[in-house]
Amino acid sequence: PVLFHGVFMCESDSSRIYIGKYSAVKESYYEFVTSLQKVRESEDCSIAAGGLYLPGRKECVPFEYVNEDSISAKVYELDTIFAFKDKQVAKYYKGHLFLNEQNDNKNWVTWLLSPQEDGRLVLDLIVVPDKKKEVEEITFDYETVKEKEKVKFIINPTLVEFERILDREYFLECDILTPVNFENSHFQVPVF
Repeated sequence: PVLFHGVFMCESDSSRIYIGKYSAVKESYYEFVTSLQKVRESEDCSIAAGGLYLPGRKECVPFEYVNEDSISAKVYELDTIFAFKDKQVAKYYKGHLFLNEQNDNKNWVTWLLSPQEDGRLVLDLIVVPDKKKEVEEITFDYETVKEKEKVKFIINPTLVEFERILDREYFLECDILTPVNFENSHFQVPVF
């Protein structure tokens, strides 16, 4: 729904989130200072071709010398956090937008976007406690998986069972998204 469209600032890290008709994209900038010694000691990290190569990144990050033994760098990331495709499904229900994503283990993870009266959006992760008693208050149809000496419960709730999860507010607040007003700015909101 259009209610959720716009540009938002994440309260947690000042990243921007662009929510459009077909996707949600997060734009982030990170700045850090490190010593050249740490760069030399880090595996898969090096200075080459005028840039800093960081582990896990495919591109070179520009940097500046702070002094003779330290550098500062700015990392820019544009990450599609949600797009309508086979493993990502959005559903509007009771005034909330549920973002469902199938993970690598073929289990579904559900995020919840809730509009607030002041125009902000609250982003929550739906998390049912990994405790048998709480799970059985919702459903008796579950599987268990042992991960690092901890039992995790996998459920596939019916609509009635999902209502129980919502009633118990099994949410982990992840962020508050504040709308950015560009009315008096020359900045153009990207269309996606």
